[in-house]
Amino acid sequence: MTDLAADFDGFYEREIAPWIEEKEAERKALASRATRRAVPLFAAGAFLFVLVSALMDDTGWRDLAYFVSFAVMGTGALQYTPVVIWGRAFAEELSEKIFGHFGYRYAPDAPPGFLDAFERCHLLPGYSRKKLEDHVSGEVNGVPFELAEAFLEKRVRRDKRDDYETVFRGIVARYRFPKRFSGRTILRSDQGLLNALAHSGVSGERVRLEDPRFEKHFEVFSNDQVEARYLLTPAFMERLSNLKENMQEPLQAAFEGDDLLIAIDGRRGYFSQPPIWKDLRGSGHIRRFVEDIALIRSIAGTLKLDAETRV
Repeated sequence: MTDLAADFDGFYEREIAPWIEEKEAERKALASRATRRAVPLFAAGAFLFVLVSALMDDTGWRDLAYFVSFAVMGTGALQYTPVVIWGRAFAEELSEKIFGHFGYRYAPDAPPGFLDAFERCHLLPGYSRKKLEDHVSGEVNGVPFELAEAFLEKRVRRDKRDDYETVFRGIVARYRFPKRFSGRTILRSDQGLLNALAHSGVSGERVRLEDPRFEKHFEVFSNDQVEARYLLTPAFMERLSNLKENMQEPLQAAFEGDDLLIAIDGRRGYFSQPPIWKDLRGSGHIRRFVEDIALIRSIAGTLKLDAETRV
């Protein structure tokens, strides 16, 4: 992380900081204009609400007047729509600049079907709706990769109404693996006494490996026992264990096609953007952004995916 941050500091001072200074002036002007339009509408709606509450007794007319007061205040809130649209464009441009500095390609949305391989390998929990964003692709030390942020929610029934709870919020990534293989091998997080239930539906047979530390973290399933052992050498199992312990976040993986798939359920947003309602010039969010980018390199580096076949 130190080398990555040092490399980024000069770029930030030279290109990002002056650009953000200009964008902050734009944001202030846009927010000020929106506020000048919104405040009278908020005030009028609030005044009408108070007036109706104090003076109007007829229930029907009072409800109608309440609706009008909320509609007026809602119109006030809509005055900030241009600020929100501007903020999205700013976030995308900032992401393109930062990822581009490291040689990566960025898109705000992931391509269709990006989650398909992860679902086939049962690396993600069941969900009712999804949101994918921040698609990043490129190479790390010659290793092709692509990833995206995934936000998955499952519909649940609470108090006689439908609600949604988060079941996954994190990174889904695929790295080209240096060994050739044809089967599918899945590494599921060890669930302790809940293993049988948690791994139901996972394809392949359980693979027993002679590494207590690795088996503390992962349960392995494969449709080819020999190939699974060919992929999971003692050295590679040690690296996977190191990665899991260093991250301290739920991690699952699979070998499919030519790729190593990795799902990290950090239960947080990655590649954070500055809030558009505050001064954009604070650098804390930029530092966290770079730390998340370091994760991309850390995975490939810890696992030594740039090695030849002796992984």
